[in-house]
Amino acid sequence: MREVEASKPAAGRSRFRRPSRRWLLAMGVAAALALGAALAPWTFSTSALLEEISGQLSSSSGLYIAAKGRSTFSLLPRPHITIDSIAFADPAAALTIEAERLHGNVRLPPLLAGRLELADVELIKPSIEIDLDRKPMTSAGAAVRAAAARPSTPEAEKADRARLGGVSIVSGVARLKTAGGEETIQDIDATLDWRTVGSPATLDAAFSWRGERPRAILWVLKPGALLRGEQTPVTARLDSESVRLEAEGFGQLGAKPRYTGRLSASSPSLRHALGLVNVSAPLPGPFENVQLSAKASVGLRDFQLSDLKLSADDNEFEGSFALRREGDKPIVHATLASNFVSLKPIIVDLPPLAGADGQWSRDGFSLPNILDADVDLRLSATRARILRLNLEDAALSLLLRGGRLELALAEAQAYKGTVKGRATFAANAAGALEFHGGAQLSGVDAGALAWDLAARPDLGGALDASLALDATGDSVAQLMRDLDGRASFTLTEGEVGGIDLERALRRVDKRPLSSAMDIRSGHSLVDRASATVKIVKGTANIEDGQAHGPGFSLAFAGQTRIPDRSLALKAQASEADASGKPREKGVQIGFDLSGPWDDPVFAPDAAALIKRSGAAAPLLPRGDAESGAAKER
Repeated sequence: MREVEASKPAAGRSRFRRPSRRWLLAMGVAAALALGAALAPWTFSTSALLEEISGQLSSSSGLYIAAKGRSTFSLLPRPHITIDSIAFADPAAALTIEAERLHGNVRLPPLLAGRLELADVELIKPSIEIDLDRKPMTSAGAAVRAAAARPSTPEAEKADRARLGGVSIVSGVARLKTAGGEETIQDIDATLDWRTVGSPATLDAAFSWRGERPRAILWVLKPGALLRGEQTPVTARLDSESVRLEAEGFGQLGAKPRYTGRLSASSPSLRHALGLVNVSAPLPGPFENVQLSAKASVGLRDFQLSDLKLSADDNEFEGSFALRREGDKPIVHATLASNFVSLKPIIVDLPPLAGADGQWSRDGFSLPNILDADVDLRLSATRARILRLNLEDAALSLLLRGGRLELALAEAQAYKGTVKGRATFAANAAGALEFHGGAQLSGVDAGALAWDLAARPDLGGALDASLALDATGDSVAQLMRDLDGRASFTLTEGEVGGIDLERALRRVDKRPLSSAMDIRSGHSLVDRASATVKIVKGTANIEDGQAHGPGFSLAFAGQTRIPDRSLALKAQASEADASGKPREKGVQIGFDLSGPWDDPVFAPDAAALIKRSGAAAPLLPRGDAESGAAKER
């Protein structure tokens, strides 16, 4: 029993012997060495490391790889490699990339199995050159292999499983070369997350270009299908100072690349935004504060918008828009409708008619180049406003073809009547502007038109008019000197303010001298007034002018010098019955209207009035007085 008891371990005594101090020290040293090895990067020869990764990179990208700097491999904080001074190029040298450093994260499971696979790559300060004319794509790349496979085949499924990864660019510079020149994009910070050819891909890039720093985001659900010309969902967004754009729909590449889906965009100045890509807007107007949303169909040489909602220059439109290219010439077709449109922005770029001195502007025209585009724009507006003129149910068009711009108002309701008009502009071989214009008015309220057009309250009635003008010149003043044309005017059931012909004729026998004051007061009712005007080299000759109303009949003729803005008109008023028919041997009064348009001088025939006044007759020369007395006898 004693022997058995002695063989049992003592209570609380450990069953295992404690490691010796030497053993603990050895284990600590080993752990420290292992940790240090993990923390410290391992330096390899560039050729050795490139041999491990070039196969993967070449298989995915199809590019040749060369490096001049040192290479390192580290396990912590996660397995990664670093290669200094590395370059990539495709076989045709259409794409070359030279980076200061490549940083790549290594997948851990393959590493444990003895393989070196990159999960993603980061290029530090790469310099990228792309020659677009050489088509920088190679059949050795995974993306190109996927594009070459036939849709819905085992080859396509295999190509879509090809592993890619992620690529990031930090502080990069890209130079895009074409036969037409070179474009440089700087400060590129971009990330492409594309794990396999067939898995969703996301590109997020920011860059500096022409004074702005846009940010672009592109998401593709099935990039492999996209490359093979199949449709796949895509989403794109561009944010910059000049334009914001969002697109969500379906895209396809291949022989007929196209995007179809919803599109929305906005720009504080569309003209400025187009200028950034060297495109001049073929339409007149500033195109500021532009916002649009539409169904879009976009190809390489055409751009179509339907179900379009557009606002620009404080105007709102609905309709459709199409742009296509024939060679280098853009062809634009648009059909728009609006409840209210102000046409002031369309004519805002036109030169001013008058100069600082109040005369026609002598500033030379700066004619835009309109030979490089064709435009066919149709606009219908429930209400339209041109400067101070108001139109209803207006059908307008703008046609630009062969360097000739035509603006047309097919028809509109205005001031209780109808209005039509057309004007064409073109530059001749000498660089001067050729102008042709015409207008027709029918049943227009002359009073409302005169007030809106010139703030004149002294006219009323129903106005019918036609006008045709032609001129050539390099300034407004020159156009007015060269102006030719013809016009006719008819006013019915109206009135003319500031002149009372009936009262003056009625009182001229009793108070001949005061009739000069009577004629300049009140107003004259007009049953009908008409005139024709022939314009030759800026001089408008007024012919066949006549008017009649209760108690008077009026005949007038003369001319106006349009370049001088002056008027010289002679008129003869005759006493008439209530219907305006001249009385036999009725009283007559003659007067002149002359001077500048803004302030013409009304001058009655003073000699004739004095002859009728017995008290004032001695003031005339003797011959005139005796002649007047004889006539009275």
